[in-house]
Amino acid sequence: MLKGMNYGHQKMALWCIDNHIKLSGNEDVLDIGCGGGQNIANFLKRTNGKVCGIDYSPASVSKSLKKNKKAVLKKRSKIVQADVSVIPFEDKTFDLVTAFETIYFWEDIINNFKEVKRVLKPNGKFMVCNESSKMEGNERWTNILENMRIYTAEEIVDMMLQAGFIDIETYQKAKTQHICVIGKK
Repeated sequence: MLKGMNYGHQKMALWCIDNHIKLSGNEDVLDIGCGGGQNIANFLKRTNGKVCGIDYSPASVSKSLKKNKKAVLKKRSKIVQADVSVIPFEDKTFDLVTAFETIYFWEDIINNFKEVKRVLKPNGKFMVCNESSKMEGNERWTNILENMRIYTAEEIVDMMLQAGFIDIETYQKAKTQHICVIGKK
């Protein structure tokens, strides 16, 4: 499943990364819900900074560690099992925090967004990238995954504002439900 996620979400992830983030090449990045580690690999190719990942699933952490083994050995990457509600990094550590296809399952989303803000450096950015942005048309997934909650870009903006983010930008890929929402600390 993790291998399939790495492959299946790649186009959408690169749409967010390459079109909307504009990396300078020195950012420190945290990917929350790193899954199979593909986005860690994507960022390792685009920045000389440290690229870290967290996931609550031991299987995801294991797969991410294997996929990014060289970077982990060189101490350019750190991948740990953790929950977004208690991110195991110091305040003001990252220039960019990302959440690809994961906020659907966050239980206390406003407080989770505040926790993301805590680990961001001043002027750091938080990017949420989702393939689904409305409940209609996604019943297959919401019926299978009982705790899945799909948010519109407007709802994500509102939650980011409540968590204290500013200068929020939203993007929607034409003819899809793909959205990218970026808030600034």
